[in-house]
Amino acid sequence: MTKTVTVAGASGLVGSNIVKEALERGYHVNGTLRDASDESKTKWLMALPGAADRLTLFSAETTDSASFDAALQGADAVFIACFPPIYKATDGTPAKELDRARGYAEIVAPVRDGCLNVLAAAERARVKNVMLCSSTSSTNPPEGVAVKTETNAVSDAEFQMSEGKFTSAEKIVMETAARDFCVRHDMRLAILLPTMMLGPVILPQHLEGDSAGFVTSAVRDGKTRHDKVPAGSMSVSHVGDVAKLFLAAYESGARGRFFAVYDSVPWRDLYAELGKHVPREIMPAPLEGEPEEPTRFDFTRRDSLGVAMRDIHSVIAETCDWLKSKPFG
Repeated sequence: MTKTVTVAGASGLVGSNIVKEALERGYHVNGTLRDASDESKTKWLMALPGAADRLTLFSAETTDSASFDAALQGADAVFIACFPPIYKATDGTPAKELDRARGYAEIVAPVRDGCLNVLAAAERARVKNVMLCSSTSSTNPPEGVAVKTETNAVSDAEFQMSEGKFTSAEKIVMETAARDFCVRHDMRLAILLPTMMLGPVILPQHLEGDSAGFVTSAVRDGKTRHDKVPAGSMSVSHVGDVAKLFLAAYESGARGRFFAVYDSVPWRDLYAELGKHVPREIMPAPLEGEPEEPTRFDFTRRDSLGVAMRDIHSVIAETCDWLKSKPFG
């Protein structure tokens, strides 16, 4: 019998690609989004190969645990990908400008509580396999490490909040709450940690996001994210590879945290690759001097999942070529 999996956040950048990958592998998929009658999102999901026969969409709000009950009935696993970073408070105040009380209440707590609501619904439905999308922003301990592993690179939420980094703190608080819940209820938990994700997207709305924006702004809008090439680096992956990591973690019975990036690359090198595909005159001013040393990772655990990650050259080239084809008209 074909297994059913539930994707919470099916219309998000990561969630929609998990839906696509799961359908390609023959699963029945129950997907949740805030409003399953919103055709500006559902039409793209239902156009995926296999969706007509094996994708069912449900409305669900992370503030209401019971709203996930129907989507989780009969599922073997839940993929939780419905918590993109929150950068602003409810009144529009940037997260970094909030005090401790407001930052926790308006940025951190909603993500923690929402994740626990989804997990509570999964526990009621006796779903024992949980795949959670977090972020490498949860892998920045107060004292840096020379080479990051999933076990030595764990953020300290209180330290992050003391520096006003509530958007980063939300991820490690969510992970900790999810881990404790799954331990108490004997549920298997795998946590995937991506950063900037490029590659073709499924919904046109994703072109406006922070990840795709690095390439979209240059190819479509004729401008770049930076006026001058930054000295730092960015961790990058192909969003399709991230989805494959999620499915691999599920199918292999994996537990714990896994980096979901190809590597960390200096912005100088990212712009050098982008510059091969866009007009030279729109490129940012070059970096003076050498870039900072990029983050170093130990990818032993990631590689144990058996997914061949596409390199930066290939990812940027594919993304640029795809955008130039005007995929959404």
